[in-house]
Amino acid sequence: MREPLKLPKPFRLLANLVLILGFGLTGCKTPTTPLANGYEQVTHPIRVGFGEPPSSRISFQYQAPSGQTIRIWPSLYGIGEVINGDVAIFVGDLTYADSGGRVTHPRLFAVQAPGLPVDITDAVLWRWSKANGQDFTTTRNRISLVTPEKLDGRLELHLDFWTGGTLSDFKNWPDRSDLPLAWQQVSNLLQAVKISGVLKKDLRWRTPYIGDNY
Repeated sequence: MREPLKLPKPFRLLANLVLILGFGLTGCKTPTTPLANGYEQVTHPIRVGFGEPPSSRISFQYQAPSGQTIRIWPSLYGIGEVINGDVAIFVGDLTYADSGGRVTHPRLFAVQAPGLPVDITDAVLWRWSKANGQDFTTTRNRISLVTPEKLDGRLELHLDFWTGGTLSDFKNWPDRSDLPLAWQQVSNLLQAVKISGVLKKDLRWRTPYIGDNY
């Protein structure tokens, strides 16, 4: 098999420089993708080093009828949002402190714009653990990702778990499971977390949100 043609190093550097300059010139006009009911995705190009592929960050925002732009979350995990009426469900990167540094983990959020986003991850895990006869703490420790999907007029949540290990609690643990919720159940869950939750801010972006208080 023939190796792909490689440009001489000076030309590769020039090509990367043109790409980075292009990102810089378009940075003030970030591409916006309308979704539904005022919700939008915004693409933010990220400058990268020489020889690295282009990258971008996707944020989530809301255009109010008054024309005001309300930023909801600065960095989406990369999974499509689910919008039903004025409620949006999305997966966002949330920053945590870890051994003096910062790491991000995907969390499931609900928002009823122009209100604050609400982290409903633990509330969903609590509901799933009760419905499946599992320990909530173990469920929370084993969760990897919760993916939303709009299916047959309801919200379908796909839960992916870390499996393996030697602890007895992890034996026969599912790789994946689903939790269907009617939209009225989603609304009730959202309101419950709003009442019992606490105001927090993402460690990196300082974006305010309501965190569930489990």
